[in-house]
Amino acid sequence: MKYIGRRNYLCEDQYARTVDVKIISRGGFMNNDSLVWAGVPHNSDGVVFQIRLNRGLQRFHVPRAVLEEVFELERRAMDARQLQLFYLHMDRILVRAGAKRSIASADTVPLKASDFSTRSDRDARPGAMGAAMA
Repeated sequence: MKYIGRRNYLCEDQYARTVDVKIISRGGFMNNDSLVWAGVPHNSDGVVFQIRLNRGLQRFHVPRAVLEEVFELERRAMDARQLQLFYLHMDRILVRAGAKRSIASADTVPLKASDFSTRSDRDARPGAMGAAMA
């Protein structure tokens, strides 16, 4: 892991698959302050993260397939790229996670591509305005 400032770390090692979970810690509202940690599971399938909700902590999982479909992750992207993409779209992901589960429980909640398919999400995609005007 590489320290990138203000309690933030980025995992960029080429041997990431040998690590069970790479953890990125962040400090408390459904913005980036609600994120407790994020990491790539040992099977490299997306990003698992935990956020603070009104009544505790809740874990979520964004599978690699969702990152590829919704956020245009490249096929065969490294674990560090999955985390990078997660942080690039973190605000959007955290809003959807909070909408899907507003009260914490012990399970891990999977986020699906359909969770990101609202009209406002489609309009927020890069290039959506250009496609709409064409």
